[in-house]
Amino acid sequence: MHKNSLTYPLFIFTISIILAGCVMSNAIGEDKPEQEIRPPSVAGTFYPASASQLRKEITTLLNNIPERLTEDEIFSAIAPHAGYVYSGEVAAHTFKQLSNVEFDTIVIIGHDYPYLDAVAFTCPVDYFQTPLGKVPVDKEMIEKMHAFNRGIKANRSIHSDDHSIEVQLPFIQVLGKNCRIVPILFGNPTPKKCQILADAIIASAGDKRVFVLASSDMSHRLPYESANIIDKSTLEVLKTMDIKRLFKSDLQTALCARGGVGTAILFSKAHEGDHAQVLHYANSGDAPIGSKQSVVGYSSVLFLKTAGND
Repeated sequence: MHKNSLTYPLFIFTISIILAGCVMSNAIGEDKPEQEIRPPSVAGTFYPASASQLRKEITTLLNNIPERLTEDEIFSAIAPHAGYVYSGEVAAHTFKQLSNVEFDTIVIIGHDYPYLDAVAFTCPVDYFQTPLGKVPVDKEMIEKMHAFNRGIKANRSIHSDDHSIEVQLPFIQVLGKNCRIVPILFGNPTPKKCQILADAIIASAGDKRVFVLASSDMSHRLPYESANIIDKSTLEVLKTMDIKRLFKSDLQTALCARGGVGTAILFSKAHEGDHAQVLHYANSGDAPIGSKQSVVGYSSVLFLKTAGND
């Protein structure tokens, strides 16, 4: 037999093994797709882009807030979402209290989009990223919320440049919370849609400990004194946890996440929450670099259940 008569079949066999390996490798790659990450959009503008500087700034903000121990159970809250130089101190009041709250998933509800006729929009990516690292998204809970109501939809594009969720994440990371997030932007806010979203969160939570954070500023571009008057009137309504009053047309309010605030109230009430606590209020005119000619208002509010009220 010619020596090449054995070499040729061996060559074909070797090539087949290599090709099979390539196919197997591709199949494995298809089973493990690349992670989808929502990158930061306001790092370096709303907050520092440097991880060390960001951590230092948030740590300082939190350390400057006095401890407020409470036996009441906190189910949801409001924190502002402007640049840290303006609203960071107010946000720190909320997150100081969250340091004592245990949760597996935090639902963060940001801006209203009144021109879009839907209940809410999720961002079903794998992670949100900040200079401090990646925050995992609770995709399982999101899928259950989509199934609960068709008005809750996935919309990555509307989330791509939004800052109202992103600016809350570094606080959560600095607190060392080992949790997932459900990022939500509201559609056209109404009491009915707030109820739908609150019910969807509860139905999709299962055994998870869930917290709801409404990311909202208050007055926008008003003179300092006018903003104080309107915002303090809104805070009085929030103390009553009366969502119908919150949506009354005669209430002068400028909450940019009324849907999220309404949902936070209803979520707390569904867990027997019975009162609200305003921790702090300020506006951009109170910041060292702020102007009092045109301000944005900020509040830190908790929604709680009185201890022993079973």
